[in-house]
Amino acid sequence: MTFVVLEGFSGSGKTTLARGLETKGWVRLPESAHAVPASVPVGEGADTYSDLTLFGSTMSYCSAISRLRTGSMIVSEGYLLSDLAYARIRYDLGKSRAYPGMLAMCKSVLSEPAMVPDLYVLLEARPETIGRRQAEKDARERNQNSYFRRSYYDVLTGLHEDLAQTNVERLLTDRDHPITLTALVSLLKRKGLGLS
Repeated sequence: MTFVVLEGFSGSGKTTLARGLETKGWVRLPESAHAVPASVPVGEGADTYSDLTLFGSTMSYCSAISRLRTGSMIVSEGYLLSDLAYARIRYDLGKSRAYPGMLAMCKSVLSEPAMVPDLYVLLEARPETIGRRQAEKDARERNQNSYFRRSYYDVLTGLHEDLAQTNVERLLTDRDHPITLTALVSLLKRKGLGLS
């Protein structure tokens, strides 16, 4: 049926919106940072091993996605390119060596038609909104590094282009959750994806 990925910097509203779709019957795949053990550093503390673990967590969804696509509407909080974007930034900063191997694996996975999302929705919010939401996260998940915040969307956009994943729509998420969820549902209806 339908496979939609919500992408955006930490604090952009992925989990909140995915939970909203879950109440409408969608199968929700949690963000990799929420799915790995608490002992794995994410956010600003992440390194090579964190990147590999986060990517592995996302990869573990591949079998479920391939099976669920035949009869379910799936919403994923981030996906391969999201993990890849963070790994690329850490690679550029010398904090992780995982990016080249992850990129090769990503290309392989996305060569399988069942693994390609029907739509990526890139969630964007003003820095003040992201900052407020980041402050509400536990210390492990916070990523208040301004370089990460500035670079994330540029890196992610470049990855979408380089990997021919150009089925992307943007959604502003500064407003309250019910308003943003309504906007997301309207977008999905307009695209003919899973909602009538």
